Amino acid sequence: MADKTYDVFITHAWRYHDDWTRVGTVLDGCSGFSWRNFSVPWYDPAMDPNTENGARFVRRWLESQIIPVSVVVLLGSVHAVKSARKWVELEVEMARRHSKPVIGLPPFGNTGLTEEARALVDTTVDWSGEALAAAIARAAGG
Repeated sequence: MADKTYDVFITHAWRYHDDWTRVGTVLDGCSGFSWRNFSVPWYDPAMDPNTENGARFVRRWLESQIIPVSVVVLLGSVHAVKSARKWVELEVEMARRHSKPVIGLPPFGNTGLTEEARALVDTTVDWSGEALAAAIARAAGG
C-alpha cells in the first residue's frame, strides 16, 4: 500500500460533519497508507442549488471532485440526515456513472448501515483504519 497514493471522495452535504473529519483522522493514522481527500464540502452560498444555474453549478462541482478519485466512501451518518440524503445519493450516482467503487462506513459508534445505505455501496467496513485502508486499496485495484 505504501507505494501508491489513493485518491478518495468522502460523501458530504456541503458542510463538515464529524464523521467526515473523523475519516481523515483515521486514514492519516494508518502507517504506510497514503491518500488524498478530493471531497470539499463547500460551495458558494451565493449560488442557490434550488435554481437551474445553481443546481448545474453544484453538480459540476461535485462531479469534478469524483471523476479523478479511485474510490468513494459513503458515510452512513451523512446519508441518515434526511436533508443530506439527496446529495449523498447524487454523489453515489456520479460515482456509478464514472465506475468508482463505493465503500460504506456506518455512523461512528454503530455497527452497520441502514438498509437504504447498504443498497448504495459495494462493501461495508468498520471504523478500523486498517480495515478502511485495506478496503480502499482493494477497491482501487491496488
